[in-house]
Amino acid sequence: MQRPVYTDDVLPESLQRTLDGIAARAADRKAELITALSDEQPAKSKKVDQDYIACTWWEGCYYCQDDQKQWHRVKCFL
Repeated sequence: MQRPVYTDDVLPESLQRTLDGIAARAADRKAELITALSDEQPAKSKKVDQDYIACTWWEGCYYCQDDQKQWHRVKCFL
């Protein structure tokens, strides 16, 4: 089964809840993501640093949460 590809910035509520649960149990991965992006995508790395309060990893993707508690898909590795 192929995973859905989200083409806009709005993630489904069910995924928002899943990410809330994962983030509650796991360490914040924001610093890790900033480091991973710093060489290949420095502008995106800076955006993550400035715009998001926390990040997590789930099923091949990094997701980050803004100050409104909304999750955004930032980077996937397929």
